Amino acid sequence: MKLKLLFYILILMTITFPVHAQELEITGYYENQFFPQKIKNDFVLQDYNKIRLDLSAQIAENVTFTGDYIYRTYHGKTTYNAFDFIPRSVISQYADFRNEIADSLRPAFDFEFQNENFLDNAYVSIYTKHANIRVGKQQLPWGSGYSWNPTDIFNDKDPLDPTYENVGVNAFKLEIPFSDEGMLTGILNIRQGQETSTKALKIKHHLAGFDLSFCFIDKEQDRFNYFDFEPVYEKRRLFGGDFSGELFGLGLWAEGAYNSMENSVDFGQYLIGTDFTFENGLYLTGEYYRNELGKANKNRYDIQDWMDLLGATGDNLGRDYLFLGERYPITELWNWSNFFILNMGDKSGMFFPWFDYNLNDNTELFFVGYIPFGEEKTEFGEFGAGGFARIRVYF
Repeated sequence: MKLKLLFYILILMTITFPVHAQELEITGYYENQFFPQKIKNDFVLQDYNKIRLDLSAQIAENVTFTGDYIYRTYHGKTTYNAFDFIPRSVISQYADFRNEIADSLRPAFDFEFQNENFLDNAYVSIYTKHANIRVGKQQLPWGSGYSWNPTDIFNDKDPLDPTYENVGVNAFKLEIPFSDEGMLTGILNIRQGQETSTKALKIKHHLAGFDLSFCFIDKEQDRFNYFDFEPVYEKRRLFGGDFSGELFGLGLWAEGAYNSMENSVDFGQYLIGTDFTFENGLYLTGEYYRNELGKANKNRYDIQDWMDLLGATGDNLGRDYLFLGERYPITELWNWSNFFILNMGDKSGMFFPWFDYNLNDNTELFFVGYIPFGEEKTEFGEFGAGGFARIRVYF
């Protein structure tokens, strides 16, 4: 039934644009990911199949439509419990706070990967002499950082797979170019009302070989409070900026944001990074990330911190992080990379070797391993070893 829906969409697109049917392009890819991982004393297997259909059409000289639809099925172990990823001492403290037995709380922390089909992106772009307008579910990438983006409140990034595609954001976007290389961007992400909708403004320019930008974001921050077991809402105003460019042969970038909160404590998040490519193709990169939301002492990590780490927000537990990466082309088709993340506070980290292979122009293979280290009750010390194998075939 769900697969039929994909074909209905294709038929609808063809009917909707009969005059320009020859300009309707349908592309996409098939992806399979096999994910083995150790959880506590068990070694579990998960696998998914994913199909993405990309649609694009030139409606008029200055109007385009772009969209994509995703269908994904999960197999193997699909039901998990957050308590299996959290230190037992933290769970015990939480149960004592709730005046309940830990096992009685487990069902409330179950989560499941369910088969899904959804409209990932769908937007219309209108180009004029003085402004560009985009309406619909679209990509909103912000910031210059690789593993973290302090100024990006639209996307949740996984530092262990930071380049994986994001789900589109429903928004109105207005771009007004100025001078030769400047751009003023305004974004409105619709919520229930004007007060709860997200408003964002960014000004970007190129100066002395560097791309510079400054931004302001006003949004309603929603967060689930696991101590009271209810959602919490408050105003968040972000003042941030970033730059990227090259200096003495080194790539250099930085990004930072100061967050003014309505009720909770204000905080900043800052990042600086660099990279360099040698003549033989060896690529080296590194980033330092400061997260004032985090805690310096691992003994202060509580249930809220762990659930934020496991949840959609992906907030890290600690304050200071180091990311290092290396990439080397073994052959024209094989690349070997090694990446490393260190929580400088609790001295835990993750080493993940990464191999990618282009089987042909339309087929990519990825083999990634996760090798964590650290004591108990540390951020990565509780993470089980594992990895994934991914194949993607474009059509």
